[in-house]
Amino acid sequence: MMWSLIINGLVHELTATDPTGRFAPGLEWVAVPAAVSPAQGWSYAGGMFTAPPAPATPTLAQQAAALLATGLAITSTATAALDATYSASVTAQAQINAEVTSILLNGTFADGTSTIDWLDVSGVSHTFTIAQFKLLATKIAIFVSGCVKCVNGQTTVLPNTSATIL
Repeated sequence: MMWSLIINGLVHELTATDPTGRFAPGLEWVAVPAAVSPAQGWSYAGGMFTAPPAPATPTLAQQAAALLATGLAITSTATAALDATYSASVTAQAQINAEVTSILLNGTFADGTSTIDWLDVSGVSHTFTIAQFKLLATKIAIFVSGCVKCVNGQTTVLPNTSATIL
């Protein structure tokens, strides 16, 4: 036999030990029928246990926003050391744009070098050349654009969550 502690109409705790006389008298413990398997968070009213409703399916815009937070998985056909998932957050986009601007204006990264150590979403550093970084920036831009179009209702197709570069 199982018992359920009911607080404010919700299952708070379940136990196989008879709670009679073991807890404060004001607590509402209810015997759980054998045919029912409630869990914490279920409702209890009128002698009936009811499962909470299933969570709503995220909208396309919510799914796209979640993708931006997750990042883009990159596979490099030429340099396996670049294989990782890279952030597409607003901060990452700003950093990428700053480096691309420097490349376009100066032919170097912002610090004047021809390589950059770029962190993936796990915090692991990967060394990119200018050519490799431009490919990464392009793939991130395509990914971000696809997500933004979903958020804005301009498309109903989520972008790929992975891309390949050389």
